[in-house]
Formats: sequence, C-alpha cells, structure tokens
Amino acid sequence: MFRYIVRRLLYAVPVMLVVSIIVFGILHIAPGDPATMLAGEDARPEDVAAIKAKYGLDQPLYVQYGVWLADVLHGDLGKSLVTRRAVLAEVTARMPATAELAIASLLVAVTVGMIVGVISATRQYSLMDHGIMIVALLGVSVPVFWLGLMLILLFSVELHWFPTGGAGTFMQLVLPALTLGASSTAIIARMTRSSMLEVVRQDYIRTARSKGLKERVVTIRHALKNALIPVVTVVGIEFGYLLGGAVITETVFARPGLGRLLVSSITSRDFPVVQGTLMLLAGSFVLVNLLVDIVYGYLDPRIRYE
Repeated sequence: MFRYIVRRLLYAVPVMLVVSIIVFGILHIAPGDPATMLAGEDARPEDVAAIKAKYGLDQPLYVQYGVWLADVLHGDLGKSLVTRRAVLAEVTARMPATAELAIASLLVAVTVGMIVGVISATRQYSLMDHGIMIVALLGVSVPVFWLGLMLILLFSVELHWFPTGGAGTFMQLVLPALTLGASSTAIIARMTRSSMLEVVRQDYIRTARSKGLKERVVTIRHALKNALIPVVTVVGIEFGYLLGGAVITETVFARPGLGRLLVSSITSRDFPVVQGTLMLLAGSFVLVNLLVDIVYGYLDPRIRYE
C-alpha cells in the first residue's frame, strides 16, 4: 500500500504540471490586460509599460511561466497585483470558509443520498422509489444559483429562519450547504440505488436471507458494504466538484471563501491569485482521489495494490 501511495503521488506531479500550463495559458490569452487595469483607464502608455516592466508582464509567456513555476516549486505563489499581499496568505485566509462549506455539503450529500438510495433500492418500483428518483432528477437539473436564490427568498426573506449570507456561524452555513449539496445528493442517491440493486441480486445475499437473517441486517451488513465501492468513487469526484461549485454558491450567499476571491480576482485580472487558487483546488482534487483509492482497499479486502 505504501508503494502504491508513493507511486500515485509521483503520478500527480505531471498532472499538476499540465494543470499549471493550462491555467497559465488560458489566463494570459484571455481578453484583458492586468497592467491596464492597475494603471486605470486614463493612464498614459508609458505608465502601462512601466507597470508591465515592474511585474514582468512584458516578458515572453514562456519566460513568465518559467519564473512563476520556479517560485511555486519554492512555495511562493507570488503576490497579488491588487492588494500586494502574498497569494499564499490570501488563499489560506479564505480556505477555511470554503473547506467548511465543501465538507458540510458533502456530509449532507452522503448522509441523505445514501439513506434515500438504500430506501429506493429496497422498495424498487414502489411509489416511494419513483418519488425519490423524480426528486433526484430535479436535484441534478436545478441550477445552483437559482436554488440558492429560492432558498434565500423562502427561508431568509419570508420565514426569517436563516441569515441571507455571511460566514462564521452554523445558521449561516445551513442554506449554502443545502444549495451546494443538492446536486451531489441526487447523484449519490441514484448511484447508491443502482449499486444496491446490482448487489442484492447476488447469490450470497440470497444465502444470507435463507439463513434467516433479518432484512435490515442483510441490507446494511451484507449488501451495503459491497455496494459502497462505486459510491465512494462518486463521493470522491463530487467533493472535487463541490470545491469548484463553491465559486457560485459563495457568490450567491456572500461567503468570504475561495469562490468569491476567485471571482473578484478574475474580474480585476489578478493573475497570481487566480493561478494560486486554481492550483490549490486542483491539488485538493488529486489528494481526494488518492484517498478514495486507499478507501477501496479497506472496503474490499480482495483489492490489492502491488
């Protein structure tokens, strides 16, 4: 297992390298000049040229990329062009709010999704099964920003149960977590149902029932554990999407996380902050997928990484 983990970490190096090239390239070919943004609309051409020279923006792209990559390898993500603060400080200051939202959304998605998925599988083709799948389809289809606005309108404006935004308290976390986790809940519920239906038709499940075990024991102890591997795969992928989806949710609920930082940095063409934020999100996605692969070995002893 140790060798497998080391090998996966080594595989992550070229992945992150490709991500860095894509992120850097897309930002620098996108319309908009950070030097012009910093200088202002009425700035003289020589002022813009001076800013470009100061920040190295007048160098060829491959030179700029090489300098930036060398700094990243030394743990320096650069400085914000707008605030002049270190990018690492900017990102780490916002990361707790985003991690809190992503973890809370994942807990909602896993708990609710697996429960309703198991219920739906054990009552296949019943009225409850059809109802759950219809709701799950709606959960996948509804846009995140629209759902967030509707929840704010209902629970904040009309009922006054929850605040409209912000961060720091449990009440401020509830609506964003429900909004962000809705789609993942639906996906996990559908995957759990599908996986459970495949497992409950296996011979060892019929054997367990023939031994006189209670249906609850057969479902939870025998069927669910063996149905978890594809579900865990989806959970790992969804956690990465939750980190990315926090961009929209944090903007809707005015949460001071990486999402709002990323949006404001893109608007102001603050390239170092955008690059650092995206690299951190990509690295988190790689680590989560590594953890998912490790969990496989504990769920199914037949899986061996040699």
